[in-house]
Amino acid sequence: MEVLILTGACGVGKTTTARAWARQQQGAVVECDYLTEWIYKADFPHWTAEEEKFVVSATLALTQAYLRYPMPVAIENVWTPDSFYSLKGALEYLPEVSSLKFVWLYCTLPENHRRDQIRAVADQMKERVDILNREQHSHAWPDFVHKLDTTALSVEETLVRINGLPGSLA
Repeated sequence: MEVLILTGACGVGKTTTARAWARQQQGAVVECDYLTEWIYKADFPHWTAEEEKFVVSATLALTQAYLRYPMPVAIENVWTPDSFYSLKGALEYLPEVSSLKFVWLYCTLPENHRRDQIRAVADQMKERVDILNREQHSHAWPDFVHKLDTTALSVEETLVRINGLPGSLA
């Protein structure tokens, strides 16, 4: 089964792309925001390395469950390179995984702000768009991560590009 792992700032098309890919592949999506949105513990450490480790662990458990059915899996979150290494190290040796693709989606900042503004008001990230863009662009991404500019791409064009990328396995 194929596993597609997407990262990028809010508004670059991670969720839209993951859902479209999963529909196309007849698979499932792990939308990592939900893994922490459902936690109401006041002192849970949001937006920290500790939270990211929790999300990696929960993501791996869900992904393995989907793969047992068997279903291709798209995973989307604002990841760091450390988490990509953790996910790759855990997934690349699973016998169910035939292909792993890691993709960093990005777009120009004006386009990113435009996309954020067309979201429902409650879902807009506003200044967080700039923060996440700076963070994502400051990372030294591993060689196995494909970089894809979605500024002028439709969802369909993004899928064509992703489907044409080589997968990485050990």
